[in-house]
Amino acid sequence: MPIDEAAIISRYVKNPLLINGLKFDLRLYVMVTSFEPWRVYIYNEGLVRFAVDEYDPKLEPKDAMNAHLTNFSLNKKCEKFVNNQDAEQDDQGHKWSLQALTRHLEKHGIDMNLLWARIYDVIIKSLMSVDSHITS
Repeated sequence: MPIDEAAIISRYVKNPLLINGLKFDLRLYVMVTSFEPWRVYIYNEGLVRFAVDEYDPKLEPKDAMNAHLTNFSLNKKCEKFVNNQDAEQDDQGHKWSLQALTRHLEKHGIDMNLLWARIYDVIIKSLMSVDSHITS
């Protein structure tokens, strides 16, 4: 990759972590109030958005869109989409709270301290990548 060109780099994960056979993504909220010095706040709640079809590694993403996409505005139109109707049951349906995900992962032996350390690392590296553009 040329380092003097703007680019987006991504990698498709062929063996993703699944919950109930579904791919998911996280919506985290980060607020930056200052870049000099850095002052960054990460809200302790967020959203977990699920695909509506079970993931099948044999299928190409183009052949199984609803197993790969977690976009709420698209998925809510699918027949299989389950909308959560009760805030007390925040681990039901195709959109969970971040706390519900935390409880689920802890129940399955995931080290949440390590997971959050890695999430913080991604956030910091993302901010580092735009720091010079913002501070200039």
